[in-house]
Amino acid sequence: MRKFGKGFSQVFGLCLSAAVLLVGCGGNTQGTAQPSPSAEQPASVEQPAKDAKLIRVSHNMPTDSGPDKAAHKFKEVVENKSNGSLKVEIYGNSQLGSMREQTESVQMGSIEMTIQPISTLTPFVNDLQVVDFPFLWPNEETMFKVLDGEAGQQILSTMEDAGFKGLGFWASGFKAITSNKQIQSPEDLKGVKMRVIPSPLLIAQYQAWGANPVPVDFAELYNSLQQGVVDGQENPLETIFMQKYYEVQKNLTVANHGYLAYISTMNKSFFDSLTQEEQQLLIEAEKEARDLGRDIADQMASEYLKKLEETGLQVTVLNNEQREAFRTLSLPVHQEFSKTDRQKQILEKVYEEVEAAQ
Repeated sequence: MRKFGKGFSQVFGLCLSAAVLLVGCGGNTQGTAQPSPSAEQPASVEQPAKDAKLIRVSHNMPTDSGPDKAAHKFKEVVENKSNGSLKVEIYGNSQLGSMREQTESVQMGSIEMTIQPISTLTPFVNDLQVVDFPFLWPNEETMFKVLDGEAGQQILSTMEDAGFKGLGFWASGFKAITSNKQIQSPEDLKGVKMRVIPSPLLIAQYQAWGANPVPVDFAELYNSLQQGVVDGQENPLETIFMQKYYEVQKNLTVANHGYLAYISTMNKSFFDSLTQEEQQLLIEAEKEARDLGRDIADQMASEYLKKLEETGLQVTVLNNEQREAFRTLSLPVHQEFSKTDRQKQILEKVYEEVEAAQ
């Protein structure tokens, strides 16, 4: 074995002493003391509640749209009134997937809440489709009076067997039609490839009018119009303007043939797991947000029509005679999609309440 001299022993001893000193200081090579995990935080720093329950809310509309503003109102009310026990995160503009994927996520419980068009929810709960029936609603005031009443609660209750807790009906607006040709009558729709939300009811509606309905998800609609996959589509005026469909369409027909209502819905198991106080808070917050969304939609309807006219779209407003031609062809669709006893009862209840509300 090789032997080392006295000088090496001295150097080794110094290194060993330095190493012991470094370990004793906790290895802080930057020379600043690290706080103990149990150190008290400054009183001015507000720490989030560790047991806060998270509610992720998804929707499809752009930032600052009516539904998006209403969703953020829901977040504001819930977080303020729950004193931090409930936390809400908003994911708009289809951040969490397609409309169907968002709905499936709520049904499975991977997200807690979504705000979706009824046509997206009907494949999961087909009794909801009555709200989408063409020419069912004479005006928005009558519609919401019915949907906020007994008939609406009956419709929402049908969601529970599918794992949803229906909270309320949100506004978007009466639908208008954009297309590459002027639409004034059902004859004008013959052979036209009309984009629809993937919904058997809407497919049947456009077939009754003579069109060729093509299901396309919302996120793919602009490109589908631009590339000629479809020739036209239907949506509220706000959506048409905000999604800039006027860039890829030439005509706008104000038909008011159907209302694009949304439903705010939660995963039922999650809702049931909340305390009664939390459930009531969510119900009240949803109503406050829903009312705000309706006010925005009502105030902006005429404004969006004016903006769309300014884009250069050729605008056609159907008169009563033209609307009647579409309505006559639409009535058999009501019966076709009301086959079960429950569906027939719901439709009759809606008819009665619409007549009473007027």
